[in-house]
Amino acid sequence: MSPLPDLVIGALLALLGVLVSQLVTMLQARLERQNKREILLRTKYEELGQHFLDSIKLPHALMTCTSTEDILVLTHQASGNNAHLLALLYFPLLRQATGRYIDSYSELLMTATSLHNPNDKRPLGMQVFDKPEYIQARNNHLAARDHLQEQIEAHAPTYAKS
Repeated sequence: MSPLPDLVIGALLALLGVLVSQLVTMLQARLERQNKREILLRTKYEELGQHFLDSIKLPHALMTCTSTEDILVLTHQASGNNAHLLALLYFPLLRQATGRYIDSYSELLMTATSLHNPNDKRPLGMQVFDKPEYIQARNNHLAARDHLQEQIEAHAPTYAKS
C-alpha cells in the first residue's frame, strides 16, 4: 500500500477531530447562553412578582387617605408599572394581564377620587365603601388582581425554570 492513502486518512481523521471539537465547543456555548437566559428570566420573574406584591398595598393605602394630598401621592403606581414593564420586555404571556391590572387600579383611583369629599375628614374608605360606582371599580380591580396572580402562577414553569 502506498503512503498517500495513509496520509489522506490521517488528514481526514485530523479534520474530523477538529470538526468534532468545534461542534462540542459550539454546543457548550449554546447551552451556556441558554442557561444564562433562564437565570435572567427567573430573576426578572421574581422581580415582577415582587413588584406585583408591592402594588397590592396601594388600594388599602388609598382607603386610609384623609386628604387630597394623600390621594395624589398614590396616583403614581410605580410598582404596578414596573411589573407591566417587565412583562412588556420579558414575559409576553403576561402583558395583557399586567396592563389590565394597572388600568383597573387607575379606574379605582379615579372613581374613589371623584367620590372624595375634602370637607369630610373621615378616611376615603369610609366615604366611598357603600357607593355603587366604587364597589364596581373595586370589584373590577380585585378581578384583575386575581387574574394576574393566576397568570403569574400559571406561567411560572415557563419563565422561572429552576
